[in-house]
Amino acid sequence: MTLAQEIIVQRNVPAEMRDGTTLVADVYRPGGEASDAEYPVLLTRQPYGKELPTVTGYLNAIKAAGRGYVVVIQDVRGRFGSEGEWNPSVHEFEDGYDTVEWAAKLPGSNGDVGMYGASYFGMTQWQAAVMRPPSLKSMAPGITWGNYLNGAQFRGGVRELGLRIYWWESVLALDSLFREYRKDREKLGELLPAHVSVVDNLPEEYGTLPLKNLPDPGGVLPHMFEALDLGIADDVWKYLNIDGRYEDVEVPTFHIGCWYDVFLGETLRQYEAMKEVAAERGSMHPRLLVGPWTHATTFPSMIGDLDFGLASSGQFLDCKGDMTDYHLLWFDATLKDDEDSLADESPIKVFVMVENRWRSYDEWPVPGSREEKWYLHAGGILSREEPAGDSTPDEYDYDPEDPVPTVGGALLMPGVYRAGARDQRPVEERPDVLVYTSEELAEDYTVIGEVYATLYAASSAPDTDFLARLVDVYPDGRAIGVTDGIIRASARESYPAPGVIEPVEPSPIVPGGVYEYTIDLWATGITFPKGHRIRVEITSSSFPRWDRNLNTGEDTKDASRSEVARQRIFYDPERPSSVTLTMVEG
Repeated sequence: MTLAQEIIVQRNVPAEMRDGTTLVADVYRPGGEASDAEYPVLLTRQPYGKELPTVTGYLNAIKAAGRGYVVVIQDVRGRFGSEGEWNPSVHEFEDGYDTVEWAAKLPGSNGDVGMYGASYFGMTQWQAAVMRPPSLKSMAPGITWGNYLNGAQFRGGVRELGLRIYWWESVLALDSLFREYRKDREKLGELLPAHVSVVDNLPEEYGTLPLKNLPDPGGVLPHMFEALDLGIADDVWKYLNIDGRYEDVEVPTFHIGCWYDVFLGETLRQYEAMKEVAAERGSMHPRLLVGPWTHATTFPSMIGDLDFGLASSGQFLDCKGDMTDYHLLWFDATLKDDEDSLADESPIKVFVMVENRWRSYDEWPVPGSREEKWYLHAGGILSREEPAGDSTPDEYDYDPEDPVPTVGGALLMPGVYRAGARDQRPVEERPDVLVYTSEELAEDYTVIGEVYATLYAASSAPDTDFLARLVDVYPDGRAIGVTDGIIRASARESYPAPGVIEPVEPSPIVPGGVYEYTIDLWATGITFPKGHRIRVEITSSSFPRWDRNLNTGEDTKDASRSEVARQRIFYDPERPSSVTLTMVEG
């Protein structure tokens, strides 16, 4: 219900942090006859510019203010209008706490603060929350992460090259360039076209080896090169990760995820962590919403090659309202004590692709779901039957100079790569991609939940990568990628089971030795219809999404020399390679 017909917008409202640095925010609050009352505050903190449409549009600030909230959109330290030095993520703990307490005292605030936002400004919520600011009462973290080793910096021990280079070079660099050279307009005029050229040519820049030679025309990306020096066992992750600190979060949480998002695995891990915390405390259980989308705050219905229908989109979600409406239902319940606002919504709401409808549940994992193994067999067969006899392993050569190209999936990269549900047939034609396919399904087969591969493999190299991808094969031959994952052989001990991350120093493999690898494909929600087939692809690269393994044991940061690796995949009774799907009846 709209409470205010007029909205007051105050720009660049200053907030002083504990060290004297001033951060600025735009504040939206009810005006006119509604201006004399006090309201809860909805706060988001982000590094992309508080006036950017993708920032203001994620949760419609005008609409929220009209519904009786004070909305605060802040530029984090060192970005756009805010003072200080930009150092990604490092200052967000203390600055988050200070900003929450500042926002609680704004004119028109009733002292209660909720936080919202996606991606980096989802992470700023967690960083503030673990500091336990007294005025924080609710959170709605969307498409974000809690552990940098599971999709943000690394995945399965492999550098998230496509995401990181795009983020540094394209998303962040221009503001840093303007800030660095704002007093030298002539120099800025020289450097700006040079960096725009870098952005325009990112697909070519991805091929740079060694990575320490990546372009930085204005010298404004020191953190990019510093991050390249970090490994999975570096101590900095202990400081930045939220893992192990969820018990410090004292407010209820509403988690928003996407089946084709780069942070899907972390969204689900965060939900599970907060569910455990709530159960121990006897407090309000978290809620979970997962749609078919990619890492895009517009939440469209067209995802890659498939259109999942208007009701799948964030503009008309389940034919009930837009993403702002869903946020406000949550905040009405947790900040305004309106218990009826969530009465018609189940705690778990997930979109099931291909059948293209929303399903509601009381729990996650879905009640009644069970794991089923699908085994790899000779002749490219995928079956629920366990291997019964001796077999010769399948083999292929992985050449880092000719990696398998990235086609769709859970990407955060330049638009030319088109994330989401994409046809994998061009990839499957390559000799370095093994394909295992089931018979046509005699009935619908629904998967909602965890997906992982168990791979028994050997390599001629001291280090290499293995990738598994789940594919939906249509009767017309289309092979639509559903979800995938990757593991670096030397990082196998750091990722011992699905959803488990226990970082230790990398350990090379013995060339020719057979090792068991767990490849976490995170999760999905899809119905494979009758007449479709289930397929699993096995390969060793998806470039430039993931950094290439040079097969030498050397890091691409410093090295460029590579070797071709001979890979062998086993599927006999003693080494039964498989993919595990979480299936749901009906």
